[in-house]
Amino acid sequence: MKMKKIVFLLACLWVMSGKCVAQDIFTSGCFVDAFGQKTAAVFKNNKVVFSRAGNGQDFYSSALVVDTVTDDIYWSCNSNPANSIFEGCGRIMKNDEVLVEHEVGTCINAIAFDGNDIYSAGYINDVLESVAAVWKNGETTPLYTYGSQGKRSVVLGLVAVDGVVYACGYYEDTFKYGCVWVNDELYACYPEHSVHDIAYYKGDLYYVVGDLTSTIYKSGQELYPLYNGSGSANSVSDIEVVDGDVYSVGFMGFNDGFVWKNADFLYIHPLGLGADFNACYHDGHNLYYVGWDHHDRGIVFRDGEQLYSDDLHWFYDVFVKSSPLATDEVAKEPLVVYPNPVSEKLRFDGLDEGEVVGVFNVYGQAVMSAKAGPNRKIDVGALAPGLYWARVGNQVMPFVKE
Repeated sequence: MKMKKIVFLLACLWVMSGKCVAQDIFTSGCFVDAFGQKTAAVFKNNKVVFSRAGNGQDFYSSALVVDTVTDDIYWSCNSNPANSIFEGCGRIMKNDEVLVEHEVGTCINAIAFDGNDIYSAGYINDVLESVAAVWKNGETTPLYTYGSQGKRSVVLGLVAVDGVVYACGYYEDTFKYGCVWVNDELYACYPEHSVHDIAYYKGDLYYVVGDLTSTIYKSGQELYPLYNGSGSANSVSDIEVVDGDVYSVGFMGFNDGFVWKNADFLYIHPLGLGADFNACYHDGHNLYYVGWDHHDRGIVFRDGEQLYSDDLHWFYDVFVKSSPLATDEVAKEPLVVYPNPVSEKLRFDGLDEGEVVGVFNVYGQAVMSAKAGPNRKIDVGALAPGLYWARVGNQVMPFVKE
């Protein structure tokens, strides 16, 4: 407790000194334009900064990166109609100009920077196949291709480090195989799964495998399953690795939005059927994540709190640029639960009187809720022994009932 109070006081002093950060939040995706058509766009905070409105061809943007030195924004946009193998192409934009226009049938799912080089990845559709591909600086010859007549392969995630390209996705023949590639070599393969995203941290590859239940891997070895092996369906679309911690976003159960830190729930967002988080970004201070809900509203969250939402918007990727800025914002002590394990009364530090605490079992089902009294305690004595999660607002804390 003494150490926690010291950390809290230091945080307050840091705020008072003006050494706080302001963030510009860039998202890519699409919105419905004045012509009633979905159009690819990039948004800064809550405003459109670049779009393909009026072109009548680019429907959505799946990825973006921001050059933090020049402030140039590189983003992908695709004109492929759903399930089409004959029409459209993928483009890489630099700000409001077309930087690279790929061949017909190309779809771009990811882009990455490496020094002065820009890489794009996705697939090329043909009449009888789709071929996984990665391009460097728009060169039309892919770095590698997998696929042959009647087969499909797709790149979903991409990282480039010191000239080495790491990619993930899947290959489909009679069966599906999740794939991780290093340059033009197959690094790992996982039958009956996809590999949805990949990250590189201090010489190790981190990636998430699974279409119905998801598992985090580190350099080819299973690190941990998400959701503790309960069997409930989940799908993770994006991961971020910060100081060795893996942050994951996606959905679980009835498409409620979920955020994991390592193997544990960090935030739960019951957004309803059809909701999903597609991307996350950690700037060293905060975790940002984006997607859309079942009302076709683009949603942007930071550390469990919704920053804003926009009707008829869909967000696929997020990038945050931080800059020093003084602020009057007051630091708030994080929530802590104890004792843990607990037999009767669970106490919360940092909880206000009257706040509602929800308790969930390992299947994500709500088993009780209670308002905190003046002593900041709730009675969990009636719960069966086991692992539970207490949720206050959008903060989630695990505890064990003895």
